[in-house]
Amino acid sequence: MRIGVVVDATCDLPPEFLAANNIRVMPIGIRLGERRIIDDRDPETTLRFYSQDLPKVGPEDGSEPLNAAEVQNWFLDQLVTDFDYVICLTVSSVRSPIFENATQASFGLLQNYRERRAAAGINGPFALRVVDSQTVFAGLAVLAAEGVRLLAEDQHPNAIRTRLEQLSEQMNTFLVANDLGHIRRRGFQKGDRSSIGDRLRGAFLGIGSMLDMKPVLSLVHGEDKPVSVSPNYEKSAERLLNFARARVEAGELLAPHVCLSYAGDPSALRDLPGFDALEQSCLERGIAVHLAMLSPTGGINLGAGAMSLSFAAEPKPFA
Repeated sequence: MRIGVVVDATCDLPPEFLAANNIRVMPIGIRLGERRIIDDRDPETTLRFYSQDLPKVGPEDGSEPLNAAEVQNWFLDQLVTDFDYVICLTVSSVRSPIFENATQASFGLLQNYRERRAAAGINGPFALRVVDSQTVFAGLAVLAAEGVRLLAEDQHPNAIRTRLEQLSEQMNTFLVANDLGHIRRRGFQKGDRSSIGDRLRGAFLGIGSMLDMKPVLSLVHGEDKPVSVSPNYEKSAERLLNFARARVEAGELLAPHVCLSYAGDPSALRDLPGFDALEQSCLERGIAVHLAMLSPTGGINLGAGAMSLSFAAEPKPFA
């Protein structure tokens, strides 16, 4: 059986990892004034977005996920002849319509895939299961990396899907924004308070704008809240990296991955205080550290220099 893993473009894994493990990326449109670019985790497109487009984004710019019909067409074109069983991981359903659209598309696919597979000379059924990651950015990356690891162990796809659904309840995802001015300038989209951007902007500005501080934002169990406030970005990042290292050294991770992403060149993460110690602790314990660019969906809402960090573990108070 040919088993595949699919993620949407908010999944912050490095392009080399995606390619090496044949992880397919469901694209997301990014509206920039009269232009529309496609985010499919292409590194050149993402770097160009950060260097040329992000400084000029306005409050009306934002991400535009595929609708259900577009997702179904993408499934037909990209998946049904290459795989027999697909696990599709999406960004949290409370933050984006991607999960709902992919689920609707998977139902419609049942009526259409046989003809496409027959034309390609492929016999047998095709199955696609959509999993709500209940997280974002680096958190989605942790689940995808774990799915690939379990596939390499030849586990049954139903068992893998069940395990990923269990882990989605234990995701610890954190964000640190470096440019609260960008977040203030973007404001809120009228009538769209439940969007991923508005939820995150509201949580950051609720404390950071008043104090001119840099909060660490926790996204755990669907709740967005500041868990730490520092006078500068480096100190907030250091506190977050040290917290992650403590969880690693306590042996509390439920999957051997720590994922980090950055709104810009991710090599900048290596210059942050606390990164080297975290990486060393992970190396000593066989835990993979994945560095990637933050998706443009994240960058357009959080601004340049924002970072995301995630791991799977029983949630504990930030300290």
